[in-house]
Amino acid sequence: MEPHPHLPKRQVLDVLVAARAEEHEVQVRQLRLALEWALMHPAAEGAAYAGWGDDGLVLGDDVGGPVPLAGDGAPLVAAAAPLELAAALGRPAEHAQQLLGDTLELAFRLPRLWELMCAGRIAVWRARAISRETRDLSLDAALHADRLLCAVPDRLDQLSAAGAARLVHEARLHADPDRAHADEETAAARRGAWLQRDGRAPGVTDVHLTLDTPDALAFDATVGRLAADLKELGDTDVLDVRRAKAVGVLADPQHALDLMAGETADVRPRTAGTLDLTVHLTAGDLADDGVAVVERLGALSTDLFAGWLARHALDGVAVRVRPVVDLAADALVDRHDPPPAMREQVILRDAHCVFPGCARDSRSCDLDHLEAYDPEGPPGQTRPSNLAPLCRRHHRAKTHAGWTYVRRRDGTYDWSSPQGKTYTVVPTSRAPLAAHR
Repeated sequence: MEPHPHLPKRQVLDVLVAARAEEHEVQVRQLRLALEWALMHPAAEGAAYAGWGDDGLVLGDDVGGPVPLAGDGAPLVAAAAPLELAAALGRPAEHAQQLLGDTLELAFRLPRLWELMCAGRIAVWRARAISRETRDLSLDAALHADRLLCAVPDRLDQLSAAGAARLVHEARLHADPDRAHADEETAAARRGAWLQRDGRAPGVTDVHLTLDTPDALAFDATVGRLAADLKELGDTDVLDVRRAKAVGVLADPQHALDLMAGETADVRPRTAGTLDLTVHLTAGDLADDGVAVVERLGALSTDLFAGWLARHALDGVAVRVRPVVDLAADALVDRHDPPPAMREQVILRDAHCVFPGCARDSRSCDLDHLEAYDPEGPPGQTRPSNLAPLCRRHHRAKTHAGWTYVRRRDGTYDWSSPQGKTYTVVPTSRAPLAAHR
């Protein structure tokens, strides 16, 4: 029932609450169906099973993923099961793996939490998030965590992620006191630095660091000192912006040392090493205030891009210009592996793996021959119209798991699954938008 604009406010709220309850029921039904799908595809003894790890281990004779989708006590799922599920949902294979893993963890290792979720006592998203905290526990520890989590059901839906993690850790320590030391070593092994880009603002990038705590405190102090030095040298930006600039200064260690020692007053960030960007531009973009499309970053104004070039040119960074690639060309070669120019043409034409729902960048994909290459066959088998990018997981699915596909004249791909379902994939080109106008 849709609320009428003239109904009383309370009735509108009642309808909204009812809609939320219906949404919960639909989400629970999806998990029940995912459970049914998993149980319909048990992994045969000694055969490959679906798991987390390298794509090359997900499919293959007598080889399964190194880490099962759920913990001990949950059934193993056939390696090919997530592929069909992902294609039907139009999502990456990792999404299907996560759905199956969460469902199996809840149903077999956190039964109290599963029942409370099905009864509407805890949100589906919260129950699934908790399930991801328990997968490394033994079955006894997971069941103990389940008892701790569900001891006070009325408070369960208010339990924060941190609170759930603390209870799971308590169960872990109860089952295996030696895990405290092991967890510290595991945490240390997770140290790293990662870049996360926002497609809406490609001119900036988020940097995430996981460090030893003493190193993190020292890094914070150094960034703060450099930010103060920038202010003394006349930088009028707010503190947070100056701290961001200070990290840029640290990208050139010698420059940072000179600045902190007072041996230079040049606060301009310098470029160390090389800058490797693949940029798509049209002649019109260069002539007017246009748009530059930078692979892996997104679109940005030509003014901003010109500023980048000018800054790095002062540091002696070379700019290499590649010729325009005709995406409609269909040159052929008499060998299995395409030459670099042909590979570039295919990955410009199709920006992602062309398996249904997959978003893996084609630059990290294999180039698959749609019609299998025959060393004894006719010449010209390797040509753009007979090549398509497939990530390693889906290349193996096509080769070993019964998936087939064809490329249509309009550039779309039609796939057929082992279950007889068909899917159409419309690939995304890397060509600038102006090239389509």
